[in-house]
Amino acid sequence: MAIEIINFNRELLQLQRQSLDSHPTTNYFYIVFCIIVFLYTIQKRDKKSSSRFMEILSSTQSISILEINFINRIVRTNNADISLEQFCQSYLIDSITLQNNIISSMNQFSPSDVQIKSKSCSSYYRLTGKYDASTSVFQGIMIDNTQEKQQLKKLKNTLTHDALTGLQNRYHLNNKIQKFCAKSSSEQCSIYFIDLNKFKQINDTHGHDNGDVVLRSVADRFQQFADESVLPVRLSGDEFLIVKRNVESNTQADQFISSYLSSVQCDAVQLNDSTTSIKVTLSFGGVVFNKSQSTQTDKLIKCADERMYQMKKNLLPNGNTTVTFTSDI
Repeated sequence: MAIEIINFNRELLQLQRQSLDSHPTTNYFYIVFCIIVFLYTIQKRDKKSSSRFMEILSSTQSISILEINFINRIVRTNNADISLEQFCQSYLIDSITLQNNIISSMNQFSPSDVQIKSKSCSSYYRLTGKYDASTSVFQGIMIDNTQEKQQLKKLKNTLTHDALTGLQNRYHLNNKIQKFCAKSSSEQCSIYFIDLNKFKQINDTHGHDNGDVVLRSVADRFQQFADESVLPVRLSGDEFLIVKRNVESNTQADQFISSYLSSVQCDAVQLNDSTTSIKVTLSFGGVVFNKSQSTQTDKLIKCADERMYQMKKNLLPNGNTTVTFTSDI
């Protein structure tokens, strides 16, 4: 029975082929019909995709389709047509800056980007598209990348600041010191290598959690008693750097660090149990240098470190020192 059905289907298929061959006009219309259906399907699909794309743009507040006519001062968006002044006011953008940046950065042949920030510097936008100088018309999209900028800023802050104390860390330390010293109003700066006396004993006696409390407290005081001419840095463990710009002489450098560290050490640090407090003392070694020598960061730090250990040899029982070691490199 199965063999008979197969043979019957073969015979039916052969008859259909013969019918098409014997009616070429019918065959032609059949092909045309298939092409029409195919083209209609593509067109419908494209319209649906385009509609969906516009729907996504409308529901996404961070993306806007723009056509800016700088001659007529009109901005056509995916929502409405408004004046250029209204558009810039709504985004707190300076219209002259917007126009100048687009004209200088874009052309009609290849898409490019322009970065714009609001007048308050709280929002950031990226415009991507083409600008036709002959008609003074920009066509493209504007993306609100404020969140992206904020995330990058947080990431940069994470990379450049110590997680425990919040101070600047040794990431790109050479560049940090060079840029900081370049703004000095005088030709001289100073750098001090500082560590906590008997910090290992604090950890062993009171635990590492309380050791962290001490480090945070000292770092907070470094920040509290610093001004714009002082850069505190945490190197590692209980080791810190203090960079001072606007230094007039060795004497002034010695007076600064003595007064600065006295303020940092003046109060005892309260530990986690709220009943125990300890007095923290610091040792330091310092170097005064010309700001043109700030490129020799490693040499300066090594020299200050060596002088700190000289200071430790002169410690009195109360933690004070008999002499300081700030001098030219």
